[in-house]
Amino acid sequence: MEKSQPNYLRDGIFIVLVLLAVLSFELFSGTGSEVRTYDVPKEKVAPTAAPPVAAATTAKPDPGTLIRFTKPENWIDATDATGLATLSFALPGNAGVSAIPLPARLANDPMIINMWREQVGLGPVDEASVKSLAKPISIGGKPGRMFDFAGTKPLAGQDKPPRIVSASLVLGQVGWFFKLSGSAGAIEPHFGNFTNFLAKLKFQPAASEVNFDKLMAEAPGASKPPPPAAPSPDAPTWTKPAGWAEKPRTAMRLGNFTAGSDQAEITVMTFPGDVGGLLANVNRWRGQAGLPPIDAAGLANATEQLRVDGTSATLVEAIGATNGSLSVYHPTEGQTWVYKMSGPSDVVTAEKSAFMEFVQSIRFPTP
Repeated sequence: MEKSQPNYLRDGIFIVLVLLAVLSFELFSGTGSEVRTYDVPKEKVAPTAAPPVAAATTAKPDPGTLIRFTKPENWIDATDATGLATLSFALPGNAGVSAIPLPARLANDPMIINMWREQVGLGPVDEASVKSLAKPISIGGKPGRMFDFAGTKPLAGQDKPPRIVSASLVLGQVGWFFKLSGSAGAIEPHFGNFTNFLAKLKFQPAASEVNFDKLMAEAPGASKPPPPAAPSPDAPTWTKPAGWAEKPRTAMRLGNFTAGSDQAEITVMTFPGDVGGLLANVNRWRGQAGLPPIDAAGLANATEQLRVDGTSATLVEAIGATNGSLSVYHPTEGQTWVYKMSGPSDVVTAEKSAFMEFVQSIRFPTP
């Protein structure tokens, strides 16, 4: 009897479903710094290839507003059942390619890498091993890292070892994951097209600020998330200016307000590390306002130094013809806090004084 063949598009969807559960856990319960291992259940192989998945009825952004790309001729557009994948393609040989955005803080978490390894039958690794396994790769002209995991034997119900090639980079608050998956023999003919595809991607400004709360809420099959957890003991406090309306806190927005008749949004968010560095964030915010990018030499003219609760921070004013923002980039204690007001340029300008009072009121707990 002929063995059933694995369906890597379906298997990729399964991996995204696992990520959906992980993302829900990470967004609403927080993360720790300890090294963890995870047992990801193997999906049972169907006797025949699964039919194409029906298009998800969500209000996901048009992929072109996030990433512009040139698709190789033999890649066929596909849809995933989770609503999380921004791009999804089926490739000859029962291979697949997908692009998945996740919160930036997950980009360097060994948990994600260990899920890929589990899918090809390999054991988990710790953070130090993850760094040694990473290879540099250009993704849209930006530095990323790539992992190539090949199984040594077929998984249950399959007759060929699996292989997953995963590439990722961080843009602002978003970690982008691009994955090529299939059998070990099917991947090699597509490897060159995959790396060329990544090199030629053109990220749009919106690719740096995916609304994960909305994405999670609209993902098919996603259960209603629990309410946001209580603020962390090391989270700052602040004083809300008169005239600002406080909105419910979300998983990404530790502070959430509107001003100017709800036309401007004010948020408080935190990210691990330097979130790509000051210059990259300045240019991202300028791009959102329709302003041209600057180089390192132009930072002094485009930013202003200030102090938040006694530590150094940088104010970035990006006011375009229509939209604008005021952002404070505040690295401290191994993470970066970002306090941002965005909206119509005239409203942002009118609320600048209140925004600065808000930033100056921020206080971190004493160790």
